[in-house]
Amino acid sequence: MVWLFVVLAALAVFAIAAATVGSETFRLGHQPPSTIFDVDEAVHHVADDLPEEAQARLTYDEVRMLVLAELDLLERRGVLAEPGSDLLAPGEDSPDVVLADDDSVAEVLGYAERNQLDVTDEDVFHVIVALHGYLAEIGAVGPPAAG
Repeated sequence: MVWLFVVLAALAVFAIAAATVGSETFRLGHQPPSTIFDVDEAVHHVADDLPEEAQARLTYDEVRMLVLAELDLLERRGVLAEPGSDLLAPGEDSPDVVLADDDSVAEVLGYAERNQLDVTDEDVFHVIVALHGYLAEIGAVGPPAAG
């Protein structure tokens, strides 16, 4: 009789464990992975994606400064949030945010001039395009706006 109780207890423990593991596996399998942004990784990725001419002109420090300037612009425009902060969801209280590449280039060029960086318009454009590509690759941004 004791062995019957042991077998039933073991089956109950197994069933509970299997249900818990199964439900967590299902939940994790259907939940998008969290996006983790690392500035150093982004700078290296952006620098490696630049055309050879831009790679020859820009140092890693300059790429880092341009990347940080673009990230600051994205945060000010409400497209990017610091860890632990929430974005305002588009809707009645907040309009959709669209950020054109030429706006980004102009803002980052202004930053570069204020900080006396010796970069060209083309260099800044390539850094921004590479950064946006990296952000899309890691799942940190949505699709481009239509139109």
